[in-house]
Amino acid sequence: MIAKKQRLTTRAFHTFFAEGKKIHTPLFTAVYTPHATLHVSVVVSKKVARRAVDRNKLRRRVYNAVRTYVEKHNSDGVFIFLMKKEAFKVEYAVLKDGIETFLNKTIA
Repeated sequence: MIAKKQRLTTRAFHTFFAEGKKIHTPLFTAVYTPHATLHVSVVVSKKVARRAVDRNKLRRRVYNAVRTYVEKHNSDGVFIFLMKKEAFKVEYAVLKDGIETFLNKTIA
């Protein structure tokens, strides 16, 4: 999980969502804004996963994938992930690879 101080507040979410660059992938839509520190937010709607347990599980998986990538590469910026239904259906390894590929392209 990402530390609480690295998660976005509601006010910051709206600001960065409006300003950021939107990138679409088959598993998620990501909004990226360059920033001096790392901040991450993951949005999983009820259309993606009906039960709260499933939404939270997907959210934790994304936070974990981002955390492991950031620990290896020490990157900064604001990332907002809007998850799609396909993300709930794939295995964790596929989801992690998709997030790492996105982060490699975006940060590099």
